Amino acid sequence: MDQIRTRKQLQEWLDIEMTKYGKRGRLDFLQLSEKAILRKHQNLLRKTEYFTNTGKKIRAKWYLFQLRKIQLKYSIHIPLNCCDLGLKIMHVGPILINGNAIVGKNCVFHINTSLVASGTSDDAPVLEEGVIVGIGAVVMGGIHIAKHIAIGANSVVNKSFEEENIAIAGVPARKVSNNGSLEWNKRGN
Repeated sequence: MDQIRTRKQLQEWLDIEMTKYGKRGRLDFLQLSEKAILRKHQNLLRKTEYFTNTGKKIRAKWYLFQLRKIQLKYSIHIPLNCCDLGLKIMHVGPILINGNAIVGKNCVFHINTSLVASGTSDDAPVLEEGVIVGIGAVVMGGIHIAKHIAIGANSVVNKSFEEENIAIAGVPARKVSNNGSLEWNKRGN
């Protein structure tokens, strides 16, 4: 997984991720829209990662303080350096990601989702590129989710899925379709 180490890289990541939230509205500076809040969170997350990774301790602490304020206010708990380029959060609301989790490029999280350890192990999930985590889904334990898997709403995923570009759902999750996130993106979802 990549980490932000240069200013150029920081700007590239911010440019890519900000486009995922669409055009800025007239009232974005007041933080009144959901997209404005998500843009601000993403901006703070990536700048905190950059200043932490480059050893700029004072700036890193200031940005971390600002990041924690917004994360606590909106229950978005995403640790530093666990999500790769292209992260998209669909709605403001609870998201919990274990600090040991690894999230690949261009992953999407809906509201009330969790990537957590299970039992007494500290092992956390690894999500490959392009995974979509549906509303209320829980992914637990030291499991692996292959590229472009779509995880259905309210699913509990407690085992690895190695087949790419499929949909999984249920409690416990099982394969329900051959149409993963690549097909969803073709339809404009």
